[in-house]
Amino acid sequence: MDRSIALLVAIVCVVAILKAIGAGNLFGPPRPIAKRFLTARETAMLTTLERALPHCRIHAQVAMGALLQVPNNPLRKRKLSDRNAFSQKIVDFVAQDRATGAILALIEVDDRSHHAARDRVRDEMTGYAGYRTVRIPGRVQPNYHDVVAFVGHLRAPVAATFSEQPA
Repeated sequence: MDRSIALLVAIVCVVAILKAIGAGNLFGPPRPIAKRFLTARETAMLTTLERALPHCRIHAQVAMGALLQVPNNPLRKRKLSDRNAFSQKIVDFVAQDRATGAILALIEVDDRSHHAARDRVRDEMTGYAGYRTVRIPGRVQPNYHDVVAFVGHLRAPVAATFSEQPA
């Protein structure tokens, strides 16, 4: 009996110590901890995209659930799995026109974690919803000239000067 009481006291003490140091409830979900929002490369790419596309608001790490929704279909009941097909996926960057609020492109910076087959499925899904995806290969350095080669077509047209306007 003394042994079981000693074991019980030891367990209670361990649980109390773990709670005191922030491990949370051992029988519930763990307490989340902060993680780095963007890698150094993503931060550099964000800065470069903002410089290359000054007419755009560049959003980073956007959940696809903020961009897509399951369509209404009177012939089919909505399922949670329909939304789960995209809701937890993340888009690296979203280029939004500052003047109109229109989404000009989804921008993915590919690296070793990207797989061509899965990327095609994602691009088809977002393309079906009307979004254009621009993929910047991992080999591209986050500098102005290299990035503009991939996103230059998204740049705002330069207004014609007075001398260039027809008479």
